[in-house]
Formats: sequence, structure tokens, C-alpha cells
Amino acid sequence: MLLNGLFGGHSGNGPSRSGESSAEIRGKFHSAEARVLSAGHRTDLRLLLVGSLLPDIVDKPVGRLVYGTFGCWLFCHTLLFLLLVALAGLSVHSSRHKNWLLVIGFGVLVHLVLDQIWLDTQTLFWPIQGFSFPSVYRTGWEQGQLHGLLTSPKEYVPELVGAAILACFAWLLVHRGRVYTFIRHGQF
Repeated sequence: MLLNGLFGGHSGNGPSRSGESSAEIRGKFHSAEARVLSAGHRTDLRLLLVGSLLPDIVDKPVGRLVYGTFGCWLFCHTLLFLLLVALAGLSVHSSRHKNWLLVIGFGVLVHLVLDQIWLDTQTLFWPIQGFSFPSVYRTGWEQGQLHGLLTSPKEYVPELVGAAILACFAWLLVHRGRVYTFIRHGQF
């Protein structure tokens, strides 16, 4: 909805009034649902999914090749990468009026937020603080990840938030009978 507010159509809902009837509240709920579905009509949500996975799609195999482990945050987990994707997206949007690269960039931003990348400032601000990546775990990465997912709120809360978002999205697709449309066109 945020992307469509910036680069798509606008919805004209006024401010909430006190003393609303249940019919008015239901109408606002359906209006909010309509905005979500409208966002799904104007944006290829498959690109949002790709963008949200892109840092790991690139960095994990590169980390395996270079460092011998999948446990690392490299170039695609940096602010520099996010800025490059965003600037390229703004360029494409201003010249061709297409938002596909902005959608991917927004997915990258969501990934970095859920990874809490601000806790690793050397990676986030790479290469300003040096050219090395401190988050490379050479041994025991898999066991550490599993242990963290089971015991650390810092690990499992972002994963649960992401899972809840995907579950709501999947429920909407199934509930509306739009699974095939999403797979084929990336829209609700």
C-alpha cells in the first residue's frame, strides 16, 4: 500500500469519526481490504517476494564460495546495495514510469529490517568502516541458527513476523481464489 501511495493511485478515505455504527466500521474494514487488494492489482507482488529474499539469494551462495559457509551477510546486506537498488528504481520510475525495481528495493529494505541489520554496523555501512564483513561464521553456523531460532527473541520474533505476513497473504490468496492469478501475473 505504501508503494502504491507513492507511485500508484490514491485512495480518498477521510479521518475516522467517533460514534461510528457497526455498518460504518464494517465499511471501513472492507475499504481497507479493498486498498490491499487494489495494491495487489497494480504491483507485481512476486517482485516484492524476490526483493525480500534477494540479499540471501545472493549473499549465501557467495559466502559459501568465498568463506566456505552460508552464515554471512555480505554486499547485499549493506546500505550501499539498498541505495543502489533504490536509485536505479527511481531512475527507471522517472524515465519509464515503471515501479518494478522500486518494488524489489522495498523488498530488500524489508529483508534488512527483519534481519535487524542495524545491529551489525560494519556490514550495514560497508565499506565506510572497512572492507571486511564481520558477520562471517566459519563453523557451527547451522547449529547456532537453530539454537537462536528456538531460544532467542531477537532471532525468532522477526521470523514469526515474516511468517505471519506470508500466512495472511496466503490466506487472502486462497480466500479470494486468486492463487493462479498470483502465480501467473503476480497480482491478487
